Amino acid sequence: MDSPLQQSAEISALLGESILTAPSSVPLGWDGVTLERRTSLPKELSELAIHQHFLLLWDTDVAVGETERKSGTFVPYKKLPDTITTCPPGIRSRYRSTTQNKMVVCAITPGFLDEVERELDKRPPGPLHQLYGAEDPTLRNLILLLAKEAEAGGPCGKVYAESLSTALAARLLFAGRSLEQPKSTTASSLPRRILRRVFDRMDAGLDSDLTLKHLAAESGYSRTHFCRMFRVATGKTPHRYLLELRLKRAESLLTSGSLSLIDIAFACGFSSHAHFSTAFRSRYGVSPSAYRRDL
Repeated sequence: MDSPLQQSAEISALLGESILTAPSSVPLGWDGVTLERRTSLPKELSELAIHQHFLLLWDTDVAVGETERKSGTFVPYKKLPDTITTCPPGIRSRYRSTTQNKMVVCAITPGFLDEVERELDKRPPGPLHQLYGAEDPTLRNLILLLAKEAEAGGPCGKVYAESLSTALAARLLFAGRSLEQPKSTTASSLPRRILRRVFDRMDAGLDSDLTLKHLAAESGYSRTHFCRMFRVATGKTPHRYLLELRLKRAESLLTSGSLSLIDIAFACGFSSHAHFSTAFRSRYGVSPSAYRRDL
């Protein structure tokens, strides 16, 4: 018998009766952010105390129902596809949904959101307010990229997921205040000695699932500053640079050793043989097995 899919208890509590329709990010152990694709069924739910920031990306169909505004008084709602509704920590009102709704749900812990806010160059003023069916292409694209990574089993690793999660949290901090997110200021390059230290950390951890937080800590800068300064220094994102290091090591092992392809994949930090083969073919134009055969 297949084991039940892991899923978020917090998202299940928020939505009530619902169906997980794709793999959750829960087994991947992402820091501060959880993504799930759900189908929510028609129902009535009572008030609920919630402790995370939830983003609901409505998918494909119009969502219709009623929300209680004061005791016994309900007002209708209609959520259009590709729009976003947020539920901040606090009391979620009683509501009735009359349609079956497909959605992507993202849960962000307050600690992670606060951490990202402290790292911003300029913290946005004012309280964070709720979004009601907002059109925000940036938020939508970031949610969908994270959902795609979760559903694929996290092949790109935690540095990639954490970069997207940080960008998502930063965008929410401005969108939830109806403020324009400032364009990134011109960053200086990472000092050479610090860059060398980060490179050494990457080299030493190629066979593990490095995190952006660990790499940024190695530099002494916040994640947002580290990403900008690293890109100025190398012309690449940390994720892209790390991927190229892994591919170079894999090429070396294919050339000089007799390890199996799956052992090479894990020795270089790829999540699976399939991810290794896809990345290698994209970089070198041939599969790892064909590359080794042609030596």
